[in-house]
Amino acid sequence: MAVPVAMNHLAYQTRDLAATHRFWTEAVGAELAGAVREESRTTSSGEVTPPFLHVFYALASGECIAFFDVAKEYEPVPDGLEWWTRHVALAVDSPAEVDALAEQIRRHGVEVRGPIDHEGVWYSVYCFDPNGVHLEITHQNRPLTKQDADEARSAFDGWLADRAAGRV
Repeated sequence: MAVPVAMNHLAYQTRDLAATHRFWTEAVGAELAGAVREESRTTSSGEVTPPFLHVFYALASGECIAFFDVAKEYEPVPDGLEWWTRHVALAVDSPAEVDALAEQIRRHGVEVRGPIDHEGVWYSVYCFDPNGVHLEITHQNRPLTKQDADEARSAFDGWLADRAAGRV
């Protein structure tokens, strides 16, 4: 089975490209690594787009978070999903780096919540970028093991059974 080796990029639409650029380059420290400008493009589903700029901000790993600045007025539409479930988790090398990056982001006027210890495995803080992208800065304290995978499978199977039986 073919398996991807890494995330290339995640893409979002920005409502304010200048604020997005400042946040990702100055507060987070990512590097503007690439951009694609199109006056029009036909999407994979056959729609024709308005003009846009697609910008890529590289993390130290080379993976990117990207944003589309679309030349069109629009109002964001809530999708009905729980806001806290959708987030981008960025890894750093230690709990001290989580704290340092949290402070760096705070210095740019952004509210940072946490730290939160997730079962001794992840140490994280949370904030939002200018577009409402929910961001987690995290350090994974240990690798996930076979025991973690076995427990995950048990939790997964139990959850599906409980959902099917209407217990949750």
